[in-house]
Amino acid sequence: MLAARTPVSLSLHHRIVAGGHRGRCVGGSQRRRGGAPCRQFTQALQSLWRHSPPIPPPAPPAAGAATSGEAEPSRQPPVLENAAFEEYYKVQQIVREEEWDAFMSVLRKPLPATFRINACCQFYKDICSKLENEFRRSLESEVSDMHGEDAITPLPWYPCSLAWHLNFSRKELRKNQALESFHEFLKHESEVGNITRQEAVSMVPPLFLNVQPDHHILDMCAAPGSKTFQLLEMIHQSKELGLLPGALVRFSLSCIWH
Repeated sequence: MLAARTPVSLSLHHRIVAGGHRGRCVGGSQRRRGGAPCRQFTQALQSLWRHSPPIPPPAPPAAGAATSGEAEPSRQPPVLENAAFEEYYKVQQIVREEEWDAFMSVLRKPLPATFRINACCQFYKDICSKLENEFRRSLESEVSDMHGEDAITPLPWYPCSLAWHLNFSRKELRKNQALESFHEFLKHESEVGNITRQEAVSMVPPLFLNVQPDHHILDMCAAPGSKTFQLLEMIHQSKELGLLPGALVRFSLSCIWH
C-alpha cells in the first residue's frame, strides 16, 4: 500500500538523498526500524527551515502610489489575442476553415458558472423545485432582460435537471444586488454539501463512463475532486437491497512523492 504525502520541496528531497537514503520513498511502505528514517526526515526538515534565507521586507510604496485606504486600480482585462496560438491550431485543422472565426469567438467568451445538485442529498427534489419555481422566475425580470436569455437554466443533457447553467459571469453573481439572495443560496447549499460548483465540461466524463453501482473505478486525475464526488454519487445511487456498492480509488499527482 502506497502512503501518499504531499512533497515538501525539491531542496529537501536532495538533502534526504544526500544523507544516504537514495532510492527510498519518503512515507513509503518500507518498514521503519528504530524510527531512524522518521528522525532523519524531521532533522532534514528542521535544517531546511533553519538555513533558509530570510524573507526580505516589502519594498516601500513608490511616490504617488495608492495607499491602503485608496481604491486600487482596476485589473487589466485578460489578453485574448495570441498569434502563435491561432497559427498552431490552424495547422492542427481541428475545425474547418469556415468555422474558425466562430471557434475563436467561443474561446474568447468568459467561462460560464455551473453547478451540480448532489443526487444523494435527500432534499435534491426540493432544491430543483426552488431553482425552477422561485429563482428562475424571480430572476427572469431582473436579469434576463440584460442578457436576452434565461438567467439560470438546467443543462439539457444532464439527467433529471441536476446540473444548472448561469447565463451571467461570476463577477456579476458577486456584485449584482439583484442576485444577492441567489448568491447566498448557492453559498449555503455548497457549504452543507447539497450542491457542487463544477464546470460543465468536468461533468461529461462520468456520464460517458456510464458508472453503475457495482463498478470499481480508478480515478487517475482526481484534483480538485468534483468528478470524484460525482462518481461517488453515481456509485451510491442504487436502491436495490443487498447490493454492495462498488469502489473508487482516487489518485492525484500532487499526492505522490517520486
